[in-house]
Amino acid sequence: SRQGAARVAPAMARGVGTFKATGTYSYATGDMFCGTVDITGKPAGRGILYYLETGECDVGIFDSKLRQTGEGIRYTKDRDVAYRLIDGELEGGAIDLQEALRIVELEETPAVRTKESIPNPTSYDPARHKQTKAYYVYRQLAGLPLNESAYGPSPYLPVWKADPDE
Repeated sequence: SRQGAARVAPAMARGVGTFKATGTYSYATGDMFCGTVDITGKPAGRGILYYLETGECDVGIFDSKLRQTGEGIRYTKDRDVAYRLIDGELEGGAIDLQEALRIVELEETPAVRTKESIPNPTSYDPARHKQTKAYYVYRQLAGLPLNESAYGPSPYLPVWKADPDE
């Protein structure tokens, strides 16, 4: 009923029953956020923001406008140097890579993502299409989940040491 919907909307606006998942959100600039996303797929928590132009990435807690809050880490293009971020701003000099992983609670340094590391797009390939279709038909017939990609897992999704919500 209309009254039921009116009662639910204010509760959702206050954040009661909010939906969060792990996913990827790509921007027109080529930048990509991987981590916690909200119901619309936009950033809403811990994650990694990959900058396509510079190859750098920031790890921290982000809102839907990509504002980083609290303590975070910026990695250089080659992931060989890390810098501390406070509310999105550089704070001090370079820090040890192991210390950087400890600060942001990551299992490993984020994958490299630059213009050079992304393969060039290809046109439609009937053989590739047939192979991909066969992969999903097999999974369906075998009773396996269909949400696993034929191309393997994304190397860009973060692997956290521990979930703070648990």
